Amino acid sequence: MKKHKLLPVLALVLALSAGVMFTACTPNIGGPSAEEIAAQKEAEEKKAALAPFVGVWEAKSISDPKKGEIPESVYPTARDTFQAIYGYDFSDDGTGLFIRFGAQKPFTWTADADGKITITLAGNAGSYTATVDSSGQMTIEGSDGSKAVLKQITKTSGDYSSLKYKPFDAMADKGTIAYNFSSTKGEYKMRFKLKTEVDKVLIDNDDLYVRYVGIAKSPDGYSEGYVFEIINRSENWVNCTFKLDNSDDSVWANDSNYLESGERVFAFVINSTNQKKPLADQTEVNAVVEYYHIKGGKSMEDTKTENVDLIISQKK
Repeated sequence: MKKHKLLPVLALVLALSAGVMFTACTPNIGGPSAEEIAAQKEAEEKKAALAPFVGVWEAKSISDPKKGEIPESVYPTARDTFQAIYGYDFSDDGTGLFIRFGAQKPFTWTADADGKITITLAGNAGSYTATVDSSGQMTIEGSDGSKAVLKQITKTSGDYSSLKYKPFDAMADKGTIAYNFSSTKGEYKMRFKLKTEVDKVLIDNDDLYVRYVGIAKSPDGYSEGYVFEIINRSENWVNCTFKLDNSDDSVWANDSNYLESGERVFAFVINSTNQKKPLADQTEVNAVVEYYHIKGGKSMEDTKTENVDLIISQKK
């Protein structure tokens, strides 16, 4: 009798044991893996570390060994002269934009557990470290010896609504075109409406990044040209020139751009010929990008040239 009573108990124990073994050996089907959970936790921790600094910060005072001192009392005058701010826009995805009196410099950034911020410009263009004190002021010090004290204008990245001079957005054709070196080429070469998008990287090295954005027309619709995104990744100024032509003289352009270290511009290279054959229909364009660096106001005699392809495929 005892043997018969023990059989159901043994069967139950075996069933439970098998269930435990099956659960232990079976993968978590449909759910995140341990690696995915760890990665998600790390991403959340990084985002939490960035959160206090996200938004737009504008300078109160600036110290630059190459360009002099701008104390708090003088900064408003400097801002009005350039019609542009000196500031930093921190996004919560770890990217941002350094706006140096009109020169726009994209960057990546991190913040550690102690609140120390590290800002890195493109390529070899430089880096900065920043901290925020108990009063809410940010102090940024650069690898170039510069130093700036800033105040937070807004906690939302890209919100320039309260600024007197909003950074110029060439792709959206809005904002204020600053009185800095990049704008000396003239407003008519900075405003455009993109008609044909291409999005093709032409040059991508330690010194320079050039992307063929597409074909655009001037706001009045009269002129047509190519649009290029240029980023100077070097520690010196760069001159980047586009030289375009073809055999039937329906394309001709010679357009120079001067960029300070780390700066990004969108160049509207206008076709200067009288022939009105659309650029999107061109089957022959001789295109050369020529660039060299400048230090102390003089060419470093290091000119490089790249032949690039601007033809848009006619295949459907």
